[in-house]
Amino acid sequence: MTITTVMVAGIAFLLTACPHPQVTPPPSFPPSWETLIRKGDIEQEYVRYPEAEYYYSQAVTRAQEFGADDPRLARSLRSLSSVLSRRGKYGPAWEYGAQALGMYRRLFGVESGEVGVTEHVLGSIAADQGRIQEAEQHYMQSLRIIAAAYGRGDSRLGHPMMDLSSLYFRFNRAVEAERLVRQVITLWEQSASRDQSDLSWALRQLGHLLLRQQRLDEAEPLLKRSYEMVHETLGDNHPQTAASLSSWAMLHIARGHPEVAEPLYSQVVHMMERSAGTFNLHLAASLQNHGDTLSALERYGQAEQQLHRALEMYERLSGPSSANLADTLMSLAVAVGKQGRAADAEALFKRGLTLTETTYGAEHLIFARALAVYAGFLRDHNRTTEADVFTEKAESIRAKSAPGRPTS
Repeated sequence: MTITTVMVAGIAFLLTACPHPQVTPPPSFPPSWETLIRKGDIEQEYVRYPEAEYYYSQAVTRAQEFGADDPRLARSLRSLSSVLSRRGKYGPAWEYGAQALGMYRRLFGVESGEVGVTEHVLGSIAADQGRIQEAEQHYMQSLRIIAAAYGRGDSRLGHPMMDLSSLYFRFNRAVEAERLVRQVITLWEQSASRDQSDLSWALRQLGHLLLRQQRLDEAEPLLKRSYEMVHETLGDNHPQTAASLSSWAMLHIARGHPEVAEPLYSQVVHMMERSAGTFNLHLAASLQNHGDTLSALERYGQAEQQLHRALEMYERLSGPSSANLADTLMSLAVAVGKQGRAADAEALFKRGLTLTETTYGAEHLIFARALAVYAGFLRDHNRTTEADVFTEKAESIRAKSAPGRPTS
């Protein structure tokens, strides 16, 4: 036997004979409040709202240990209220947001910057519910307080301005909406702490405004810059990148080229599934856009599949009444009707029209467009007299909205 063999055998004997040391595992500590908030913020950025709700709820529980008047509790409640609203849980969202507002007023005064930020959150919850005047009041209050607290050149003004712009455009106030977005772009371009994803968002929103007004040549460079900026900063697998690519597809739709837009929208759907999961509001919007494009290409069976997925998400995540749900119902009705299922389409049209009128109002251009779509369905089924009634109503709304312009 060699010396080496003897040594190895001896070592093995010693390891076997000697008892193994008792290693005590390190104690397990619950995550800190800062960790919970950071994880919630990340999940919300990636529109993974159930996960964000979990972390923010845990942050609220942890912050309660610090006392009823600790600002960390107010921050946790405000974040939780925001994500609950995104999930259609408007009652608790409003309750937690109002609670955070009261705490910030007590802690820092009614004109503090945190109060201004919380007013913005409450405005967004009201807007999600269609409480338009109330939303506008909260947004205006938010802007006034933030400007007084931080200065009129502070970048934090941009977020309530963007949401106020969306509100204005949704209700036919396009000139005011465009003015606000252009102000935000200037504000964020001049900011020392410029956030590229925020700036990309503003460019994209301005592009949308211009697209809706058929100002395609003005919209194109904005949408191109938005996509390039966010793609370089965040990469492929981010919801913001997917949203910017979706806007680029929208430009092709506006130019009358759905065959170019369709593969882009298909790519957006896959990007959103990879980055944000398979059940969220942003994915629902992507599916809706893809479904509409497939309908434009007369691929109605595929369109129905995508629109059904979107409808299920909107119903479960936004509640029974929302603008997106109304739009999806109308799109799905068209796809179903084009496949010869008139009774099914009729039921979807009636539900979609009712919800569109409730959401936007009886004098809104979007309601006029929905009426015209339904009139087309009626005409396709030789119900000409009924179709004429709805066409006349749609034209009347358009005439009131744009006096002196043709109604076609």
